[in-house]
Amino acid sequence: MSYRITSILFIFLLNACGQKEDTPPPKLFEDQRNALDKAKDVNTTQQEEAEKQRKELEKQTQ
Repeated sequence: MSYRITSILFIFLLNACGQKEDTPPPKLFEDQRNALDKAKDVNTTQQEEAEKQRKELEKQTQ
């Protein structure tokens, strides 16, 4: 009797482990990552503009 129960449980265990889930992983903190990427873009733009202003100021002082 216990042999049958053990075999049935073993078959269920193998069946459960063999199933593949097709669901994609959850997108954690996606909004925060997008906001951080936008902030990095703004920072880069600010640095470029500051460099342009410095170059223009140097041209005017010469």
